[in-house]
Amino acid sequence: MMTGMNAWTELACAGLGMMTTGLRASETMAASGSVISARVSIMGNAACRPAEGDYAEITDMVVEKVVAISKVSQVIVSHWSALLVDASEQAQHLSRVMVGGRPLSTGDLAGLADRWMAHGTRIITRSMDAGGLVLAPVHQQATANAERLR
Repeated sequence: MMTGMNAWTELACAGLGMMTTGLRASETMAASGSVISARVSIMGNAACRPAEGDYAEITDMVVEKVVAISKVSQVIVSHWSALLVDASEQAQHLSRVMVGGRPLSTGDLAGLADRWMAHGTRIITRSMDAGGLVLAPVHQQATANAERLR
């Protein structure tokens, strides 16, 4: 019974996390607009007056994209790996229970139900958290650039 209550609590927390992700996505879009506007001017100035161009900023545009994509990729791989490890552990536990050589008791079944409820909750909440984790490096860079280029 406690596992079910914990599941609701974890789902509610993950839901709040999704709202935060929505706010960060809005901040990222607003910051991106100001960054794009500033950088279009920088690139236009460099195109019109090549000797006076801000090539450090133009170079940083490429470098920061590579860094942000690398961070996002690391987040995705580590998040996916955690899901796979969890699923593998669940499958191993179930196979040990099933080949135990004795009938399952009511306590065994209740334990399995609790374990699978917790597992299902982790899968759902990790999926709900994924968007925020992936957005974080992009949000950080976009908002920092918007602040710097004001």
